[in-house]
Order: sequence, then C-alpha cells, then structure tokens
Amino acid sequence: MKTGYLTLETHPEHRGLVRVLIKVELPNTQAASHGSKIRYIARFDNIEAGQMRLHNLLQHTLIDLDWVIATIEADDLRHNRVWIDPSLNDSEKQVIDTQTAKFRLRHKRWNTFWLMVGGFFVVLFLS
Repeated sequence: MKTGYLTLETHPEHRGLVRVLIKVELPNTQAASHGSKIRYIARFDNIEAGQMRLHNLLQHTLIDLDWVIATIEADDLRHNRVWIDPSLNDSEKQVIDTQTAKFRLRHKRWNTFWLMVGGFFVVLFLS
C-alpha cells in the first residue's frame, strides 16, 4: 500500500477533459506541464486503490472538473483534500459541495442495501 497524491489537471485547449495523474511527492501547483493547470490535489493512503476507484466510478460517464472533484470527495477510501484551485468561483464550489452530498447519500444507500442483503443471507444460512 503506497501513499500518494492524485492530481486533476485541465488544459484550456481541451475543454471538458480532465487529466488524472498520480504523484509520489506533493506536486507544485504552479508546475503543470504543457500549458495545463493543476486544479485539485488529494492525498490517498492507498493511491492505487484511489486511482482504481476513481476509474471505476467514472467509466461510461461524461465528466467535468466539478463532477470529478465531487466523486473523489465522496469516496469512502481514506483521503484528504490537500489543495483546490482558488480560481474556482463560488458557484463552482457550490456545485462541487452539492454533488458531493448527493454522491455520499448514494454511497450510504448502496452500503445499507448490501448490508441488508448480507444480513438476509446470513439469516437464511442459519435457518
């Protein structure tokens, strides 16, 4: 299990695309490559699991920066926000917070559902 940083970058020439990178060291927010801009950094205790979970949650989905940040923020894996781009305006931050709350509620409902299914089968097995 390796600790690491998951960074999100955007590029002005590629609107609507978000680049996800993994770094071992805390990246410099001013040192993005080829004109891209770092928009978000999160530290994960298990960076490979964090990247895999993000990939699984985003497959078959059109994404934007706000949606990706909300997905990371709502994830159950141990992580903490290290940095978020201060140029994000208040409405974008509100969208992120609202979407994060929706994703957390969805995770909670899904976990409750599977606990009930598991409990049902334990009772069925013990009967």
